Amino acid sequence: MQVRVIHEKATPARLILPPDTLVSGVEIIDYGLVDSLEVNDKLREAVYSVVITSFDSAMYVLDNIQALVGDSLHKASETPTLLVNTVPVDLSNPEQYNDIKGAWKTPFVWKDYLMYVISGLLVLILAFGGYRLWLYIKRPKEVSEVKSAEPEKEPYEEAMEALSALKSRGLWENNQTKQYYTELTDILRRYIFRVYGIATWDRTSTEILEAFRLGVTKDHSYTALQRILSTADLAKFAKYIPSAQDNIGIFNLSETFVNENRPQQTDEITSEPTTSGE
Repeated sequence: MQVRVIHEKATPARLILPPDTLVSGVEIIDYGLVDSLEVNDKLREAVYSVVITSFDSAMYVLDNIQALVGDSLHKASETPTLLVNTVPVDLSNPEQYNDIKGAWKTPFVWKDYLMYVISGLLVLILAFGGYRLWLYIKRPKEVSEVKSAEPEKEPYEEAMEALSALKSRGLWENNQTKQYYTELTDILRRYIFRVYGIATWDRTSTEILEAFRLGVTKDHSYTALQRILSTADLAKFAKYIPSAQDNIGIFNLSETFVNENRPQQTDEITSEPTTSGE
């Protein structure tokens, strides 16, 4: 059935129905706005379609139809009725009733599946291309690719230049303390690896100290490295902000550590790609 709500344009209005049962014996299946018309300059008509059903023979008075116009609730100006009759069924002649038809099989049309085929092929092409790219990246590098354009600097020279460059950037002076200590410890990690061959990049500070203690018998250097790494860990992970005096002291201690562990000219230089440490 259709319900029409006429209201002033300036005033919002909507149909108000019970949630599932209009009246006893009449259920609401669905309802919604299907049209909106202008009656004149001041009035608007909203048309609602209401789908109802009933299974018992009776005359039903549908008196629960209301509309909310602005803040006021209004009942329908007319009360519709619904007459439900039972259709008699002659069970003595069942052949007059048709059986339920089976599902209708639609013909195969290859164009309907063309998009799926194309999409599948594109996915396979992309997957194959990604696999080939992965193999290319993981392939063993040629000697010409690995070879540096310039001779690699000695560990001591490289470390001192890196410390000097770090100092000139003034990171901790500009409230970049965490970045400062990250780069400082990266320099020392690489230096220790190149001088002593101790793997440092995938180790915690505690693991580095233990490896240094066992592999390098220099108590003073061990104590200095312990102080540097512990201060760096506090600054990087515990939101600790060292004082300016502490920052200067740790930097000077790092230079001292590099000097005390300077390799002899005949020592073999170990190289490792630079990677950000913890």
